[in-house]
Amino acid sequence: MERLRVIRPNLYDVLGPFDAPDDMDEFEVEGEAAARVSLVQQLTAEVTSRAADLGCGQVIVPPALTEQVTAQVLRLADSEPCGLRGGVLHVCYNDGVQERGLARVVLDPTMPNTYKLFLTLSPDTSSWYHKMARFIKPLRKSSPLLLSTSFKLQKRKLYPEE
Repeated sequence: MERLRVIRPNLYDVLGPFDAPDDMDEFEVEGEAAARVSLVQQLTAEVTSRAADLGCGQVIVPPALTEQVTAQVLRLADSEPCGLRGGVLHVCYNDGVQERGLARVVLDPTMPNTYKLFLTLSPDTSSWYHKMARFIKPLRKSSPLLLSTSFKLQKRKLYPEE
C-alpha cells in the first residue's frame, strides 16, 4: 500500500512575501493620534482658563511651548505599557516665589493610569511686561501673562518595575 502524502502549503507560500515599509513609525497604536491632539487641546484650555488663579487677565501659551511639551510627553510615554493614553498630566505654575497646581489632565479616561507626569511652567522673564511689572503694580491684574518656553517635566511610574 502506498503512502499518501498530504502537502499543506504554508502561509508564506499562499500570501507571498510581506512587504514591510522602510519606516515602521508610520504604524500607530489605535487612539494614540487622538490622544496626542487631545493632550495639546486640553493642556492649552486648562492653562488659559486659570488666568484668575494666576492673578492676570489672560494667560498666553506660546505654540513652541505646547510643541516641546508634547514631544517630551511622547518621548516619556513611549516606554509605557499603555503608551500615551495611560498617563495623567499634572500642571503646576512656579512664579519664583511659590508653586501652585493649575490642572490635572487625564489623557484617556478609558485606560488605566500607569504613570504620572508633572509639568512645571514658569513666566517668561524676558518679556517687556515682566520687566515693567516691578514698576507698574496696578496693571498686573488685568495684563496678560506670557508663559516661558522653558519648563520642567518629571515622570513617576505607578507600577513596580521588574
